[in-house]
Amino acid sequence: MNIIRKYICLILFFAVSLSLTTIIVSAEPPLNISTQIKSESVVLMDGDTGQVLFEKNMRGRIYPASITKVMTALIALEKGNMTDTITMSYDAVWSVGRDTSHIALDENEQLTLEQALYALSIESANDAANGIAELISGNMPEFAAQMTAKAKELGALSTNFTNAHGLHDANHYTTAYDMALIMSAAVKIPEFTKIFTTVIYDMPSTNRQPEARTFNRKNSLIEGWYKYDGLIAEKTGWTGDAGFTYVAAARRNGRTLVAVVVKSPDQIARWEDTTILFDYGFNEFAPVSYNANEFNKEQYIIENADGSKINTVLIPDGDFNCLILKSLNKEDIEIKYIFSTDGLNGKIDGKAVFLLKQNFSAFMSHELGEVNLQIYFNNIDEKSSPVSRNILNDTVQQDEIKNKKSIISMIFTVISVILQIIGILTVIWLGLYIRKHIIVEKRKKQRTNNYNKYNR
Repeated sequence: MNIIRKYICLILFFAVSLSLTTIIVSAEPPLNISTQIKSESVVLMDGDTGQVLFEKNMRGRIYPASITKVMTALIALEKGNMTDTITMSYDAVWSVGRDTSHIALDENEQLTLEQALYALSIESANDAANGIAELISGNMPEFAAQMTAKAKELGALSTNFTNAHGLHDANHYTTAYDMALIMSAAVKIPEFTKIFTTVIYDMPSTNRQPEARTFNRKNSLIEGWYKYDGLIAEKTGWTGDAGFTYVAAARRNGRTLVAVVVKSPDQIARWEDTTILFDYGFNEFAPVSYNANEFNKEQYIIENADGSKINTVLIPDGDFNCLILKSLNKEDIEIKYIFSTDGLNGKIDGKAVFLLKQNFSAFMSHELGEVNLQIYFNNIDEKSSPVSRNILNDTVQQDEIKNKKSIISMIFTVISVILQIIGILTVIWLGLYIRKHIIVEKRKKQRTNNYNKYNR
């Protein structure tokens, strides 16, 4: 009976160790896609809020190649009319080589902006991109400058465009994160999503081309082995310096996701990586919403540089929505108020930043999003306990938040490893103990048999 009790205790100890290990590990995402991604730089973004759900080197500088044309189309649709006529100049036609993507446009050939956009999207026509640039801005360099300015307006601060087509230029660069911001803006335009998912388009004859041109989109995510349901826009790219690049947007159940994969090793990798990212975003995340009445008002006594004090009340200005892993909930989110003042005229700026309390995944952004703070002055209730702060010496820097390391997460990881080691050692020890017991029992039995044999 004592032996049986020992076995039961050992088994229970081993089971508890495995259970604790499972609990600790379950804080990680249920699907670890980092080992499956082959592209060097990727990002998965919520197209409505800009929240990053997954990233790998998303801020590393890359050459975009033809995904540049997303920005070309965005500006064209914002500033032009589909019926506008483009007259191709000599430079627009011959500044790009005939060994690159084109639809064989000729000098002085005329086509509409709509036709040029379909050529841009489906055939990735570099000559059509140049024609669009000249129509919108008068010349190609000016259009490139407008592209860069638009990028900065959208928050794509690490982007510089030198042309409308994306052929290699050392000063023509962006990041996966920036391209996701640009695509998120573009898919809000209905004409863009229509043009950038059309599979076949017939362009009628022109003044220089008597035959109609037929464009056929070659993309496995729209028509092919990797067809993805819900795709609303996409653009491929490739140059020798950029490698394979790709940007796409998909919409399901009212949720829009944008995926960017660049520096893919081959075409198949960019299809597979994009599919993995979209599946991860649609299947593993759930929406979380905050109503304005859920936020706490925070009261402070602000001390200005001149020594004067201001009673101040801070509260987020509006609702907030984000996506978190299904294994998490609101209790895993903290709200941090960040505000600053110039100290001279009492002007105060601030925002409420929503953060994950722990780094549940090294590949999911710790910051979920932000809402501007509504800041107003008010007499503080005598029963309350406002915090007195000199805001000039207490400004919280955004970089500190982005680089914040979770001590709890590190402790969980260490405990998880220790418990796994204990579990393994327990199994080994249990095996050796049982083996030793079996050998002892065998010897006892053998001695008993020998005794009975010689004492009959």
